[in-house]
Amino acid sequence: MSLQPFLLEAYSRWQTRLAQLFFAGRGHEPVVLFVDRDELQQLAAPGEDSARSLAAAVRGLVDVERGSGMFARAQQLEEVWRSGPRDQPPPTLPILALSVLAASEMRTDASARRNAYYKRLADTLLPDSSSKAAVSRILTALRNGGAFLHVAKMWEELDSWLDEQQGAFGTSTIRPGVANESRIGYPLSQTLVRQSDRAALTRFFSAARLKSAGVPSTESLLRMLRRWVTRRGHGLTHRFVSSLRDEEVLPILGPLITDLAISWDGRIVTREGLRHLNLRLAIDLDEVRTWWVIPAVRDITGDVLTGTRDGQPFEALITNDPHSTMYRVEGMPSVQSSDLASGVFVRGQRCVAEFEPAKVLVLIGNADAGGWMSVDSVQPFEEHVLVATADVAPTVSQVLRAAADAGWYQLDPAFTAKLLGGGFRIYTRVVFSDHERLDTALATMPSAVTAGLHRGTAVRPRLINGLPIDRRVASNIYLAGGEPDLLLPVSDKTRTVDVSLDGISSRLRASLFPIPLSGFRGGMESGEHTVETDEETLTFVVERESMDDREVPDVGSIGWVDGVLCGRVANTAEMCGAQVRDMEADRPVLARRGSVMTVLIGADGRMNKISDPPPPNLPGLVFSYFEVPLNPAVWLAQKRTTGWSVIKLRGAEPAFRSLTDSDRTLWAELCVSARSPSPLWHFYVRAWERCRAR
Repeated sequence: MSLQPFLLEAYSRWQTRLAQLFFAGRGHEPVVLFVDRDELQQLAAPGEDSARSLAAAVRGLVDVERGSGMFARAQQLEEVWRSGPRDQPPPTLPILALSVLAASEMRTDASARRNAYYKRLADTLLPDSSSKAAVSRILTALRNGGAFLHVAKMWEELDSWLDEQQGAFGTSTIRPGVANESRIGYPLSQTLVRQSDRAALTRFFSAARLKSAGVPSTESLLRMLRRWVTRRGHGLTHRFVSSLRDEEVLPILGPLITDLAISWDGRIVTREGLRHLNLRLAIDLDEVRTWWVIPAVRDITGDVLTGTRDGQPFEALITNDPHSTMYRVEGMPSVQSSDLASGVFVRGQRCVAEFEPAKVLVLIGNADAGGWMSVDSVQPFEEHVLVATADVAPTVSQVLRAAADAGWYQLDPAFTAKLLGGGFRIYTRVVFSDHERLDTALATMPSAVTAGLHRGTAVRPRLINGLPIDRRVASNIYLAGGEPDLLLPVSDKTRTVDVSLDGISSRLRASLFPIPLSGFRGGMESGEHTVETDEETLTFVVERESMDDREVPDVGSIGWVDGVLCGRVANTAEMCGAQVRDMEADRPVLARRGSVMTVLIGADGRMNKISDPPPPNLPGLVFSYFEVPLNPAVWLAQKRTTGWSVIKLRGAEPAFRSLTDSDRTLWAELCVSARSPSPLWHFYVRAWERCRAR
């Protein structure tokens, strides 16, 4: 017997719309039948009021005058459907959607009183009724007459059908065990996670590393989610966040979130279902430039992204690069300091790309990006560059002093301003080898800092460190003797891992400390080598020298001509570039540019003030220092905002003679604030004290 004669035209149309929306192409995905007025309106025809249209279609089948028997014809439809092929959803989707629409419009939270729900359902079914008596009769039938029990059975029928189809149309999120005695738990459960919430949860799943580390228990997942929603920009609706704190709702919400977590495919998406891409900041400290890069994903081969800059629209094209893990990006505007403060968002037909602002940005060298690229977390043992806003820079410096390996330093503010504009500080050569020190230091820091400096862990085997060469040819070529280290994923439990290097196996314990490959087999021969572990295969190449025998352009042609540093010097004797050989020179002494005062101090104690020479006119190069000309002075002293510093130029005993008033004033300052590790400086301080006493 065919269903169609029983289905009125409007009801049949809504059945088709809802089946297409929730079950077409949803194989093995959790099905949540969430609808509100906005969602319904996307299904409606132009000019159609979706909520009223759906209610009218349901009333065409449901006889609201029959009290507790109002759903009799719908039950007949189900009987006919059960005897058929059952290759489509049960013919009750419009009724179920209307029950969810009523739940979505409850004005209180998700655990509202049952009376509030039935009143909302009656109003939704009769949106334009002027008869309070008619609404009251429906309310009584639903609440007291048992009519809604038939709707609950429709939910259970849908649950059974989804299980029967073994995931072909999606997996059920309908849980009989959490429905209360009036069965309103079914429609309520479908309103807890809206489409925008599902999109926002993909960000949480990514942050929780569910793809690599697995899905924790429901209780643990909820605890992690409660902590995650304390961050800004989580994107979850207020109703969802409130439900996380509602003990009556958690038995429904928890299993639903777990279902979504288990079925997550690893993609971050937007509310519209667009693929979310990370827009990353890239920096080249040598060439003093910044640009945007976008790591590629498998399911997006290209797109045209649109955005606005200074009120003007722009388009950027991304295309796959078969030789890189990054997209080719054309048309993105240059990086501005305002981008780092407010973020960047561009949208295409298939994806969106977003740069999220932060007080602290962590960058790691990436060969495919072509420089230092912003990442989500600090990686132990790897070198980083940190970009911090000026207001948190003192706190970042405190963290680095407490937790970072020795050798880090802050770049000159003038250089940073040229690269990123004002208001930022850059720290380079930052390495964290002791994760406990880092965690301890961050525990006392404000969230503005810890959000950018949280520690990451290896989620898959990686090759780190080493001495890479010829990076423009390939990112996995290393100099012999400088082979990379192997970093294995770690977890809370101790585990041992089988590691094979060129077919020779060893059983090693995974830890936070990288495993040096340079010590294996007494040294490695030139050529390709393979590491196999944790079902991953990593390859790298060892070379005794660079494969590129070309001369580096311009480097060997920089030199001094008549006391001025110039490019493209023809006379070999004047060259000072890296390629000059067989030339003897005294150790150069460099002085910082931009000091308040620079003086040369002779053995006689007299001061000779010098000025910064003009910087060389070499485009693309920044010179933070200048070379002090050869002279008989013993000390170079510079006064900066932090005080005086002195550098020994040569060894000579002090032989103070008559000093000018200016010399005496400077000596008085130097003795108070200047420090030097050289013992000779103490002799000069004593000589000044004797001279002052005379």
